[in-house]
Amino acid sequence: MKTVFSVTGLMLVLALHTKAQSPSIKWDPNPVPHKVKAVYNAESAVILSDMRMQEYVQEDKKGLMIITTTKKLVKVMDDKGVEMFNKIYLPVYNGSELIEVKARTILPSGKIVNLPAEKILDVEEEGRAYKKFALEGVEKGSEIEYYYQVKRPSSFFGLEIFQSSTTPYEEADFILVTPDYLSFTVKGYNGFSVSRDTVIGAKRVTTATCKDILAIDDEKYGNKDAHAKNVQYKFSYNLSKDKNVRVFTWNELAKNVYNGYTSYTDKEAKAVEGFLKQVNIPATASEEQKIITLEDYIKTNINSDKEGIGEDADKIEKIVKTKVSSNDGLNKLFIICMDKLGINWQIVFPSKRDDIPLDEELENYRLIDEMLFYFPSTGHFLEPVNSSYRYPYFNPFWANTKGLFLQGTTIGNFKTALASFNDIPIQPIEESAHNMEVSLKFNSDMDSLELHSKQILLGYGATIYRPAYNFIAKDKLEDLSKDIIKSVAKSDNIKNIKVQNTAFTDGFYKKPLTIEADIVSADLLEIAGKRILVKLGEVIGPQEQMYQEKARQLPISMQYPHVLDRDITFTIPAGYQVKNLNDLAMNITDKEMGKETMGFVSTYKIEGNDLKIKVHEFYSVTDYPISMFDEFKKIINASADFNKVVLVLEKK
Repeated sequence: MKTVFSVTGLMLVLALHTKAQSPSIKWDPNPVPHKVKAVYNAESAVILSDMRMQEYVQEDKKGLMIITTTKKLVKVMDDKGVEMFNKIYLPVYNGSELIEVKARTILPSGKIVNLPAEKILDVEEEGRAYKKFALEGVEKGSEIEYYYQVKRPSSFFGLEIFQSSTTPYEEADFILVTPDYLSFTVKGYNGFSVSRDTVIGAKRVTTATCKDILAIDDEKYGNKDAHAKNVQYKFSYNLSKDKNVRVFTWNELAKNVYNGYTSYTDKEAKAVEGFLKQVNIPATASEEQKIITLEDYIKTNINSDKEGIGEDADKIEKIVKTKVSSNDGLNKLFIICMDKLGINWQIVFPSKRDDIPLDEELENYRLIDEMLFYFPSTGHFLEPVNSSYRYPYFNPFWANTKGLFLQGTTIGNFKTALASFNDIPIQPIEESAHNMEVSLKFNSDMDSLELHSKQILLGYGATIYRPAYNFIAKDKLEDLSKDIIKSVAKSDNIKNIKVQNTAFTDGFYKKPLTIEADIVSADLLEIAGKRILVKLGEVIGPQEQMYQEKARQLPISMQYPHVLDRDITFTIPAGYQVKNLNDLAMNITDKEMGKETMGFVSTYKIEGNDLKIKVHEFYSVTDYPISMFDEFKKIINASADFNKVVLVLEKK
């Protein structure tokens, strides 16, 4: 058995191809089976080697192009592994040219089964084109190897992710090859090491490698994409022109984006002036009131789509008439409107806690996508193209991050923007709540419970249901409310439904979304001989449970800080007593630097025939390190344990 192809071997391949040839990834004509490291023996499959090369080549007619070479070698260890890898899909992109594809199966015996070219099929699934092939003769212990090359127009920014949720890697290698006069910045993340670039002949070569990449499971309260091992690169210097001038900087991006959105014609400005008359903002409105009114009107009246809807979806004059827009068109409409209203704004490109974050030191424009508006006078943000949020709320995974702020400025008569990274804060714990008030008592026949339930949702807590109350058909609203109320008690006997503060703008005014009703439920009761069992814990609704056998891989990430306060009043029927009151008492909290950052505390007291229970659950920050996972798990499970509390009633 031979060992897996290492980075040392990779450099040897590069060294052997310096004479008038580009570095290359080789296809071994005589492969033999490999031995998997013992640590991977229980896996269904192991990626022995994943090698990728991006080579920039100058062509006379097409200019600068990229040739992408990929070679992957996978060992399948059991039937599940065979099922995972015996069919391969290679994406085909518009404007790209597939140069070569080859694949083979290396059986445990060493026999090689090559894939015939006619077995490579063109397919389309879910609107995307692929090259698909099924490998023959795959059995447990086989190795699947495939290689393909694609040529496409150049891009000066790149991202290569080497991570799987199902399969570990023994080794991953990345090679960047450019003409020697083009200098790229290359950086590895989460354990990927990058070599200094080396000039080989007329080529500049940079390599990166990472060994023993474990599969990252889909863990509850974990953002695996943000922690994926990856390599990023961007074009930084053209040494044939000026080796000291860095290109594609954050300031250059700021200037281009700012100019693109703030350059508008008199015709566009006039169309917006007419549009603002429809918005009808009072002349006496404060800047914040202008922001709130403008956003709500645009998001209520204009439909937008990321890819655009029709040929005119970017044209301001058409948007204000048709009420249909692309995302870029909507962003520009917001900006022209804000300029006309005298609102001071900045564009912000957020980093994301649930995705690969921006890096201030590596200007990878490829990661620039969705944007926010920041208002210096208020310190708050607005997400222009997401109709489910209203100022000051936006996607919470974009908050508690660093963002790229584009601040407009004037240099002489020239308007531009400067880029800087600053904090994007998240709304504090006091602003978001999932609270409830529930009262329970027996009916006169003692065969059902009569409940009055009121759910009180504040801040981000209300963003769960407010969009539904605004977008769903009116004749479906009662069904929506009943579905929400059934989380308190599984019953179809729901009456006197009352829902308040469903308007999107109620969030800014700190008006909680409230959903209340009267419920009659027999499901919460059970007769056990002379005892009556009351499933009181179920009124707080289903709760998450965390039982993790494997070691935790990811730090904990909550969407937003929030509190869950539940006030429950149970009227004990005359002549009865509760035998297990202590089951209601829980107190699990955790401190970081002397301050409580999360906890589950439940207490009770009896006043006359009323048993009054208070449950206080809270998470005051968004992110907790792995070292706090055990305590976090205890708190999450405490709410699940409370949900299982059954009161035992006996006659006095």
